[in-house]
Amino acid sequence: MKRINFSEWWQIPDYNNPDQASPGRVEVDTEKCTGCGLCAQACPADALLVEDKQVRMQPAGINECMGCGDCMPICPTGAMTLVKGNEFIAYYKTIDRGDLSGPRLAW
Repeated sequence: MKRINFSEWWQIPDYNNPDQASPGRVEVDTEKCTGCGLCAQACPADALLVEDKQVRMQPAGINECMGCGDCMPICPTGAMTLVKGNEFIAYYKTIDRGDLSGPRLAW
């Protein structure tokens, strides 16, 4: 395994600095959402919150979305849409990963 040198180490993004790393984002179609909470249970980052039978993103700085898309296929009404994946700068700059889509389901 190759070791990184000091200049490469210096370029590792600080996840708490919005200039170096930005979290993902999902949108919830409030007309389709039933507030069942399956998406919040499936979210590995705990970035979704269910309040008053409505799902919303956690406030900025608290359990931010990592753009995995796990909330999309588990939603029974199709109310979740991944609109932005997480992104980094410098040494860990995000490369083109194609269209954002949810994970494939195993049958």
